[in-house]
Amino acid sequence: MPKGLVFLLIMIAVIIIYTIVRVVQYVRLSEKQWQQVDKSKLKEWEDDDDW
Repeated sequence: MPKGLVFLLIMIAVIIIYTIVRVVQYVRLSEKQWQQVDKSKLKEWEDDDDW
């Protein structure tokens, strides 16, 4: 394989791995923030039915 193609494939893999890591970090942060929310102040919507 040409060196340019190998470099391109490595860069794509690094970008994909970086993106996955960032998404996991944001999911963990979101879950942590949701646990800290005062849920007694959340509004109950009448049209909030399960589909």
